[in-house]
Amino acid sequence: MAAPIETKMSDFTGRWSLNRGLSDSLEPCFALQGVPWIIRKVINFATLELQYIKETQSDAAAGPSFAFKQTVRPGGFDQTNTYNIDGEKRTDTVPIFGEITVHCKYLDRNEVKPEQTFGTGIQDDAEKDVAMLEVVESEKMGWRAEALWVFETINGEHRFCKYNIITKGGQSAKAKLVHDYLGPPN
Repeated sequence: MAAPIETKMSDFTGRWSLNRGLSDSLEPCFALQGVPWIIRKVINFATLELQYIKETQSDAAAGPSFAFKQTVRPGGFDQTNTYNIDGEKRTDTVPIFGEITVHCKYLDRNEVKPEQTFGTGIQDDAEKDVAMLEVVESEKMGWRAEALWVFETINGEHRFCKYNIITKGGQSAKAKLVHDYLGPPN
């Protein structure tokens, strides 16, 4: 289902589900990240639901943040966290990858490089000014993941998309993920 046209990267509060028909397979990305074969198979058939809620900041100087909840059925890879969009590196532990370092920041559309959208550029949509870059690294496993989050018009619909590029050594894998809007947070 398309997202409401007023939904933007500056406030993407809502519940989202991965649309496997419009998305690329995550299999090559997970393989490069060292996720075991059986877990990759479970994830490939699981339902993935994401929920984001923009948090109110008491400190006006603090960057925006979003409470995050991921539900994976079946699989048990659920997690809750906070996305701080301030460019600061933070360390976290997640079920599927273990300890990671993550940082997120907003980018103006003119800062987005063609390779971050697999050479396609951001598909025309109602919001032209902002994208979000999420960088995740696993020092233990030796990989780096960059995800560019944007809203795009796909088949005439306003969609939440993530362009993922995983690198490890001289290898890379990529996948574009397209999400369905499920409604407001629970």
